Order: sequence, then C-alpha cells, then structure tokens
Amino acid sequence: MTGGDAASHRNRYDRIVSAIEQARAEASDRLTRFHRSAIAKVRPDSDLLKIGGHGSSTLGVWYAERKDAQPLDQPAFETLVALHEALLNHIALLAGRAWKDVKVPVEEYDALLEKVRAFDELAGRLIRAFQAAISDLDPLTGAQTRQVMLRDLKREVQRARRSGTPGCLAIADIDRFKAINDGHGHAVGDSVLASVSGLLIESLRPYDSVYRYGGEEFLLCLPETGPEEARRVLDRVRERIAGHPVMIEGGKNLVVTISFGVTLMTPRRPLEELIDRADRALYVAKEQGRNRVEVWRPEVGSDGA
Repeated sequence: MTGGDAASHRNRYDRIVSAIEQARAEASDRLTRFHRSAIAKVRPDSDLLKIGGHGSSTLGVWYAERKDAQPLDQPAFETLVALHEALLNHIALLAGRAWKDVKVPVEEYDALLEKVRAFDELAGRLIRAFQAAISDLDPLTGAQTRQVMLRDLKREVQRARRSGTPGCLAIADIDRFKAINDGHGHAVGDSVLASVSGLLIESLRPYDSVYRYGGEEFLLCLPETGPEEARRVLDRVRERIAGHPVMIEGGKNLVVTISFGVTLMTPRRPLEELIDRADRALYVAKEQGRNRVEVWRPEVGSDGA
C-alpha cells in the first residue's frame, strides 16, 4: 500500500474476499461437473482430470503472486490453499474412475466430501472475517473507525492491567489542515488525509493500530511500548510523512507535516482521561512549532498524577 492511497487497504480486503468467493464458486462448479460425469457416465471435462490443477486454477495463480504479502502470508491462507489443492487432486483421481467404474468405494467418496466441507468452511470463515474488517475501516483513509477504536482501547487497557505492561496512546493531527482545505480545496484535503493515513499504517509496527479519530486527527495505539520508545517510533513516522509530499494539481508537490501527542496508557486511569492527556500533549506540540512529538507530563495537566 502506498502512502498516497490509504483506501487501497480497504480495496485489498475487497479483492481478497472476491478471490475467495470465486475459488469457492469454482470448487462448487467442479464438484457439480464431477457428479454429472459420475452419475451420467460421460467422460469428465479435461480440467477435472488434471492432477496438480490447483497451480493453474484462479486461486492458485492469484495466491502464488501474492503469498508473501500481508495478510496472505498468514497460516489460515496457507491452510486454505492446501485444502484447495487436496480437493482438486481428489476430484481428479475420482473423476478418472467414476465415469467408467460401476462403483467408487464409499470411503473414497466420503473423504472427498470431507475435503469439500473443510475447504468451504474455512473459506466462509475467512470471507466473514474480511467482510467484518472492511466494515470497520474508514472508506476515505483506510484507518479503523472510531467505533472500533473504543472497543479495542478498552480491551488494551484491560490487558495492560492484567499483564502490568502498559502501552502508549497517541493522537496525531495534520498540521495546518484547514489552510490546506481552504487553499487547495477539499479534494486535495482528502488526498492529504489518505496519504497521511496510508503512511501511518505502512510505517508503524505490525502490532500497532491506527484509527480515524475525527477530521484530520488519528488515534494510535502502541501496545507494550514505553513513552520514550513511542517518541522514537513516532519521530521516525513523522519524518517519513514530511519526506513524502502529496502531488496536487499542476504536478506540484505539497509538503505535509504532522504532530503527535503521546501518553502512557496507565491502567488505573479511565480511557477518557488517557485520551485527554494525549490531546494535551498534542496541544503542546502545536504550541512548540508543530511537526514534533510531545509526551504528556504531569505539568501538562492539572491533575498532577
């Protein structure tokens, strides 16, 4: 995913769902044609007889081109592909016999049906999981929505309370975003939002989370990360965003910067207070000149804790 197209994160999930649905439909079609051949005793189509047909199938070709990229490098996809390959090979073995033989051993047919069930069940689970993920993504930026954020942060605070290893929470705000909208129009503003969100998602660690908090603000959750490590991580992200201008009308480049306010997710503090602390630290970052990372300190707030 490129920084200039954060919504491709959502589109990628759409394409994954489509690919799995197509593989599911093609497997069903193969099974239907196998049954027609076996019952009517007519020669099966040549593709049904091919051992190793998975490699040239739609799913096989699609997966081979993308298997090293996230999220296709996860074990669930490896299992799905292995099940698909085993299913197609089993159909090929039985198809070569069933149209000529009077009878196929019942245990071999039952084994085929078990492969069908296993493949279809896992495909269905993956489709549902990615459809749920798509509904949780902001359509413009590709970041997760605020509704998901509240659920995840409550879970993260509870985890930190149990484990004693709190993480950090940060609010990111695009500098002078109103001036960008006023000076270049909302279409450019949308491009800036998508670019910044994409770079945030792309630049953070795999276990970090990015949420669209509102307007030009994003909220970041950095689990099991202390304030100084969070500062180093976000300084690196901040520099990357500043070094990737957004192309606007006339082929011009618009340099965009971002400021961060960070706070430790102290488990004994309410989530609303932690967000407020990060917001106060962000205010200091803006007051100190923008394009910087500020960590909340007791003197920033009035509660002194």
